[in-house]
Amino acid sequence: MEEPRYSPANPNARPRFRIERILFPLVFALVVLALLADKIPTVRDAREKLLHPAEYQALKACQGAALAAAERPAYARIVNSGEAHATQGAQYVEGVRVGEMGQAGAEITYDFSCYIEPDGKVVKSHKQQTTSSLRTGG
Repeated sequence: MEEPRYSPANPNARPRFRIERILFPLVFALVVLALLADKIPTVRDAREKLLHPAEYQALKACQGAALAAAERPAYARIVNSGEAHATQGAQYVEGVRVGEMGQAGAEITYDFSCYIEPDGKVVKSHKQQTTSSLRTGG
């Protein structure tokens, strides 16, 4: 026996499933997630960790090495997270920019790049101070 369909005349009947009720909130949620993935670092990190685990591991290893190489690690921060590129058997990370407090209190920035083995070990790194690296504190 077929169940009665919902209608204004029969309000106690089970309502019919309509795709329009689900489609708009789903599309809206996807657009919001796409915007958040670009703006919020935690969401961006979760997306990268899920979609590109090797590159994510290489970026985190190089960022950790860059912060450890700072003269004052307690006052260092990642300004630009950089990009990972696959090599023949490992990863090359470039464009990691670190800012730290200098002797006079102004921020000094430097670029950092490194080669990362598949297990996350930093093989070789290079630190270069940027040309316009002094910014006054305040």
